[in-house]
Amino acid sequence: MNYKIETIGCQMNVCESDIISEFLQKKGWQDVKDINQADIIILNTCSVRAQAEQKAFSFLGRAEELKQEKTNVKIVVIGCMAQRISQKIKKRFTKIDLIMGTDKTPVEIAAKIEKLSVKNTDDIFTNSGNDKKKKLDGKKIVGYFSIMKGCDNFCSYCVVPFVRGREKSFDDKIIFDKCFNFIENGGKEIMLLGQNVNSYNYNGLNFSGLIKKLASIDGLERIRFMTNHPKDLSDELIETIAAEPKVCKHIHLPMQSACDKILEKMNRKYTYAHYLDLIKKLREKIKNISVTTDIIAGFPGESKKDFDDTIRAVKEIRFGGLYAFRYSPRPDTKAANFDDDISLDEKQERLSAILAEGNEISAQITSEMKGKIYKILTDRYENGFLEGRTTCGRKVLIKGDENNFGKILDVLIKEVKVNALFGEIV
Repeated sequence: MNYKIETIGCQMNVCESDIISEFLQKKGWQDVKDINQADIIILNTCSVRAQAEQKAFSFLGRAEELKQEKTNVKIVVIGCMAQRISQKIKKRFTKIDLIMGTDKTPVEIAAKIEKLSVKNTDDIFTNSGNDKKKKLDGKKIVGYFSIMKGCDNFCSYCVVPFVRGREKSFDDKIIFDKCFNFIENGGKEIMLLGQNVNSYNYNGLNFSGLIKKLASIDGLERIRFMTNHPKDLSDELIETIAAEPKVCKHIHLPMQSACDKILEKMNRKYTYAHYLDLIKKLREKIKNISVTTDIIAGFPGESKKDFDDTIRAVKEIRFGGLYAFRYSPRPDTKAANFDDDISLDEKQERLSAILAEGNEISAQITSEMKGKIYKILTDRYENGFLEGRTTCGRKVLIKGDENNFGKILDVLIKEVKVNALFGEIV
């Protein structure tokens, strides 16, 4: 069978799609990029923003059009949208064959998908796929591993606690075994995922302790993680990032706003002064660390002065990159009951201003990298080009051959563009 997975949303969704894909490939299925070649179309959805849901609806429309031509095609919908509005999706898209939410594990979902066309299958993923003897694809250099699920923060704009449930940290022994197995089979880098990795705690082992435990794995070259919450970013974790050479010197630390009034309405549980103090600590302790962030434009009650405070913060902090979003009310959240008093045009204008300022700063930072040498772990090869990232998270394209795939290379940055750097092997 050929399958196509379309993933919308966060790295958690990417991780879950990877697990499903791995399961199906072990059953002999083929991952295809072209939806027209697929026997089964899988859509992994996100509910965090209205734009993500509209993107999902658009994709399902195309999938149903294809099914009119190829009646044997199966359509599967999973993820946060499937959890939140499954009945609405079924009513609007009548040709969907299977819909499953976040209350099911990726392994359970994958087994159900397989049974759409294969009966009496044996589940090779007993114990949630944590058997150390399980073989992985040796060509996979970067692995994504969920260390927890759910969220207890209840930010007033966020639907995550309602679709993924309350926070639960996973057994550190299982996490270790999965990461160990991945590295043993050719992996080099792990990305630890959670809605708030800083609050990881399993039987007294906190996130800093988990990082130290995983760093002991021989052959593991790099550790990344996301997402972090400013209220839980401890001095201990900052010290661990600084001291452990395997931890990449990059942190994604969502600010959302630089106005204390708005932060309080968002239920973020920190002030801008506290956030700024964290930035100073990070930069004092960790040489050349890159800090990226999230910002919401046009949150209910955000005045022009409040917005100006956020713009000033972007200029003051000089983020290595930022993700900015126009506020949209999400059902079930506290903010959905707020007076959405900012016009769509004003929200878009503020969003554009944030992005323009952030892109200009990012361009200045990357321009300073030209002519310098960085260590790049290559995790992709295509059409004569290797692709990898610096430890601070910058993407670099390098002309080279597949023999250098999966290696850490010294690369001289020769050319700088908006979304990528171009270098040559030294």
